[in-house]
Amino acid sequence: MRMLPILMFALGLPGPAGAAAGQDAAAALAAATSLRCVFQNAIETDWEFGAYQTRPQKGFSFTIEAIDTARGNAKAVSREGAAHLEMIALSRVRHFLGFTAGGDLNVTSVHGQFARDEGALLASHSVHMATEPPKTFQHFGACRPILEK
Repeated sequence: MRMLPILMFALGLPGPAGAAAGQDAAAALAAATSLRCVFQNAIETDWEFGAYQTRPQKGFSFTIEAIDTARGNAKAVSREGAAHLEMIALSRVRHFLGFTAGGDLNVTSVHGQFARDEGALLASHSVHMATEPPKTFQHFGACRPILEK
């Protein structure tokens, strides 16, 4: 029986405490009806001079509100306004898809895995611009469930 923890460690598998934390993160994601997302790291990629060029960008934040798993939708809210989101709800990840009037695609993925800050869930946000030449933005950060009052 002593070999099981050693084998799990050697294979990089979560032990009982790690598995419980993963379940807690998945449960926090599943229960969330609102999320406050902060993306501190970002990159922009453009097609220039016959090749893709990547450069760092400033991050941003917004909230995802009115998450309705049964209907598969939510609402993105920022200083610029609000927008409808479609949602794909899986057991350990929520993908939120939004479209702008100009045809840009926004995808935010929130994972059932805690970030360094316990309680914040790992997240990424991608923007695919409807422009020629192609331009994309990739943001990395975390989303924290907003507790109901």
